[in-house]
Amino acid sequence: MQSDDRIRVGVSRLFACLRGRKDIGGRIACSAVLLGLCALSVFALNSADAFAHESNTTWDADYWDNISLTGDAVISREDDALDFDWGDGSPGTGISADRFSARWERHLNISAGEAGYYIFTVEVDDGVRLWVDDLLQIDSWVEQAKASYEARLHLSEGQHLIRVEYFELAGAASISVSWEREPDLPTTYWRGEYFNNSSLTGTAHTTRDDARLNFDWGYESPLTGINQDGFSVRWSRSLQLPAGDYRFTVTVDDGVRLIVGDRTLIDFWQAQTATTYSQITYLDGSAVTVRMEYYEETGQAQARLTWSRLETTPAETPDPASTPGSTTTPLAAPTPSPTPPATYTPAPTATPATSATPTSTPTITLTPTSTPVIVWQALYWNNRTLTGTPVLARQESAVDYNWGDGSPEAQTINADSFSARWTAQISLEAGTYRFDVVSDDGVRLFIDGVKQIDGWSDHPATTYQYTLQHDGGSLGLILEYYEHEQAAQVKLSWAAVSAVATPEASPSPTPTPITVVVDDQDSGFQRGGLATTWQEETVGYSDHLFWTNNNDKTRTGYNWGRWSPDLEAASYQVFVYIPSNHATTDNARYWISHSGGFTLREVDQSQHSDQWVSLGTYTFSGTDEDYISLSDVTYETYLSTKVAWDAMKWEKQ
Repeated sequence: MQSDDRIRVGVSRLFACLRGRKDIGGRIACSAVLLGLCALSVFALNSADAFAHESNTTWDADYWDNISLTGDAVISREDDALDFDWGDGSPGTGISADRFSARWERHLNISAGEAGYYIFTVEVDDGVRLWVDDLLQIDSWVEQAKASYEARLHLSEGQHLIRVEYFELAGAASISVSWEREPDLPTTYWRGEYFNNSSLTGTAHTTRDDARLNFDWGYESPLTGINQDGFSVRWSRSLQLPAGDYRFTVTVDDGVRLIVGDRTLIDFWQAQTATTYSQITYLDGSAVTVRMEYYEETGQAQARLTWSRLETTPAETPDPASTPGSTTTPLAAPTPSPTPPATYTPAPTATPATSATPTSTPTITLTPTSTPVIVWQALYWNNRTLTGTPVLARQESAVDYNWGDGSPEAQTINADSFSARWTAQISLEAGTYRFDVVSDDGVRLFIDGVKQIDGWSDHPATTYQYTLQHDGGSLGLILEYYEHEQAAQVKLSWAAVSAVATPEASPSPTPTPITVVVDDQDSGFQRGGLATTWQEETVGYSDHLFWTNNNDKTRTGYNWGRWSPDLEAASYQVFVYIPSNHATTDNARYWISHSGGFTLREVDQSQHSDQWVSLGTYTFSGTDEDYISLSDVTYETYLSTKVAWDAMKWEKQ
């Protein structure tokens, strides 16, 4: 720089002057000036270096003539941008057109006003890895045709190190890396980004504001210029709700992902007919980002999202249209424990023990509970999925109906294809209670937010039971029901269970539950994914288990395992065996396939050691649709935890 040259010239002249002066005063004066110039020079050079470091937008690049980034780099240079399409050519002299690798690094300065969420986009052919501040954000170290990847992360004020590694195996070679700050999300509507592909890649064809997510496009296009088939949409908004537990429900045809904050609640990125999924999560009252991603393959297309708060006390019937994007808030629903339902272990059904006296044995009797009049908050829908705006909201004193071929409310509710939800708080003394549900067709019972009866399928009048050991106090009940066609009936009741001695009764042994166990070495267990990433150990149930390191999201070649039992159609309580080793994830996501559909249970494997953990009780159909699956996609930091696959157990109820 010019100022540096002037300082160097001045220093040289002062040295000459110093050598030429004979008097002491002159030599001292020259020395003082010389020291000052030296200090100024150091300050100027350091300032220049610091300024250059902070303002530098080029990449420090190293290229190797191998695919492993090993040995001495053949080329070291600065690249103005990381955006290359070499085709069948080479990036530079000494580098082959195939089988080479590269690494780029640069710093990114974020000011206070620029802090926020950033979207990093990579387009690559072949392998790529991207780190931000030494945290791996994108990892696709595989041979592949040109592919696109995105990572969303929060960048605070200050300097951040970006590092990219790349390899080219054969054929065309290209890589492009870019990022942009995610715009502040709307709070009263959804920002909808519509793509003319099914993978949300590239630039959105159209971005618009959507008031609510309640679309049924049928066989039509969602808007002008968008394909009828093979399109995708990403909706985003900032949502701020009072602290509490919320149930998010989606209905889609075809694929869907729902992300609330940094947690993926629902992930079914697959072709499917119209299917409803729901999940409960706790919101702390602060603003949270909600994103719903959707794609349509072929045929009909629909996408809906609703949420509802699980209340602890009765409230007035809300106006369903008062909150954009939310259809209805169920009234007087219970607040589940913040502990994820997946780790909830229901008390076992009480089974009388054989009396020590051979002349009598206890028998179970049901004692009707004496409780105050219960007020049920009831909501009714003219569909079978409890979605959209309810057509009727009212209070009821009991759930005990046999409508036959009629309607719950003539001229308001369909005689067929309707659904209902009842919520209430009850108070019971400490003891054992049996809950009985009779339904035609589908029914689900939630007790304190945990699903304990699940018969969500078409069937004639069927009785379901669940026995609960209660410590006393309040319980929150939610009963959900749907009617498909023909007769309609639903009833919920409960009573205390007590053991009464019956004289002269013959002793009888305690019945043993029918138990089915599928271990990871049995024929009923399947696994898939990248064979090279599976590990196994001689520990756990039957001294064997499989494990892998986790994936932070659904990536090509992620690992999965499935347990398929041989069951007869009945209700079973399901348990998973968590070993003491190689099980450190706190978000193992077990999907239970049963006669009522799919249920997700999340288990903190790190909190259990060589023990069975209940996943709940479900009705199974006795077909090959009965299974439980687990993948290594945990949404935790990539490769930070271990996921274990061991044994699964079904106990007939």
